[in-house]
Amino acid sequence: MESLSLSRSVVNNLNNAFEKHAKINRHLQTGKRVLHPSDDVGEASKLGKTKLDLIKNRNIQSNLQNSLSLLQAQDGMYNTIGDILSRSSELKTLFSSPVAGEQAKVAYNEEFVELQYELRSIATSKWNGISLFSTQDSRTLFGPAVDTEDMLQESSDKAADAPLKLSRWGIYQFEPDTEPKLLNKKLLAITITDESEGGAALKPYRGMDDDEDIAAKERFENEELPSWNNFMDELGVEAEIAVIVAESVFTSESNNGIDADGGEVVPVGYNETTDLEPFARVFRGMGREAFSHPNSPKNVAPNMPDPNDQADFLWAKFNEITNNGENLPDAVGVFVDNSGSLYFNEVNQALFQFTDRIKTTYPEIILPSDNLITGDATVVDIDTDPEGETIDKSKTGIFRGISLAGAEDWINQSEIALRALIDNDPDFQAALEPDLGDRTYALEEYTASELVSFFDSLIDARAENASEQQRINSEIGELQGKQVGLEGAIGVSEDLDVSAAMRVFHRTKDQVDLNAQLMSAAKEMENILYTDFL
Repeated sequence: MESLSLSRSVVNNLNNAFEKHAKINRHLQTGKRVLHPSDDVGEASKLGKTKLDLIKNRNIQSNLQNSLSLLQAQDGMYNTIGDILSRSSELKTLFSSPVAGEQAKVAYNEEFVELQYELRSIATSKWNGISLFSTQDSRTLFGPAVDTEDMLQESSDKAADAPLKLSRWGIYQFEPDTEPKLLNKKLLAITITDESEGGAALKPYRGMDDDEDIAAKERFENEELPSWNNFMDELGVEAEIAVIVAESVFTSESNNGIDADGGEVVPVGYNETTDLEPFARVFRGMGREAFSHPNSPKNVAPNMPDPNDQADFLWAKFNEITNNGENLPDAVGVFVDNSGSLYFNEVNQALFQFTDRIKTTYPEIILPSDNLITGDATVVDIDTDPEGETIDKSKTGIFRGISLAGAEDWINQSEIALRALIDNDPDFQAALEPDLGDRTYALEEYTASELVSFFDSLIDARAENASEQQRINSEIGELQGKQVGLEGAIGVSEDLDVSAAMRVFHRTKDQVDLNAQLMSAAKEMENILYTDFL
């Protein structure tokens, strides 16, 4: 029994010695001091944090290097802009010379136009998909610097609250006129209504003035039309409203001597057919899918209850307005009276069919974004109710790009809805922005002092660009110094002391050899005892 116990002890010692020898052998093979957290818990934790710091350092350096490349590309463009401005100044001097003939001036202007096209191309240039210059709303040839959030660059792992800023300057055609100009853009506002301009609540529109109401014609002429026209002047666009009257079967209207086909869309004294051209056109005939007013006759059906028929009606009127697609608008907005007598979900299916047909047939026309929802309409879940069937009467806002009006004064409501679209839908707003691509200017529209001011702006831009490059280079240098330190710290923590490890290696090898010899001796002793026993 003593012999058996001795053999087990020798085997355990041999296994322990072999495990230690194999472990130091792995460390020697990898050259790493810490292969597993269990090797040194404290050092492993410290090493992990240092490696994360190193990764962050390298990422920031990469971002800064990209920012530096953008600034260098920008500076190259500045150099070209300087050449353009220099040549423009020469052309201005030659053009202003008293000995310059008309043919020479024409040639100078032609070259100046080519320089403008080159400048315009530079203004829209990008680096890795990022605009080199700002898209600020400026009308100067060379606008001031703009710092925007997407151009902020983190400078170091300890300076997240003080990031570097990259400046983008505006480069635009010089436009001396400050008066609003038509942008050669056309807007078609399609308004769906069923009542008068002002509805039943405003008696003047039904020819029943009283002391509390403003005369219909005065309000129409002095408030609503001027407000719409001023708004269009602000936008600088040509616009037309198509008033689509969803006919009524409301008998109380006819009982009171009011048109039962949808009421008056202009006050007494106006003719909706002749007096609105070309500001607006009125189209009557589109009925409604349902009408639940208590005074509605029970035995009279609407003339157009099928949404497909309503959509066909809208499409026919759209083709009439656009001359079968020959004179298309740049943008179309759809505004629906949801004030109570007419209800959005009586025409919603037709409207979505109609707008889908426009998108398919004329994809170049900008329509409000189909996912745009604002105001009261936001309470409707577009996933469970994609057509807005649960939108209540009198709710206002925008649902899937269709504007819901809260009253029946179609001129005012069209303006309110259009403002809401411009405020909330970037795509729709872009459709009404100026297109300066084809506009060029002659040398006589510039003065020598303006050209000097352009040079001054360019000098400021290049100086700021150089300063920003210097700051980024300084940051990169500092981060590279930190990187060397981090890499050294990782080496100290991670790299193996080979000489010390070799001593351990030889010591454990000796232990393995010794225990192996003891194991052999124990086996031999067991064999002798077993032989003697037999």
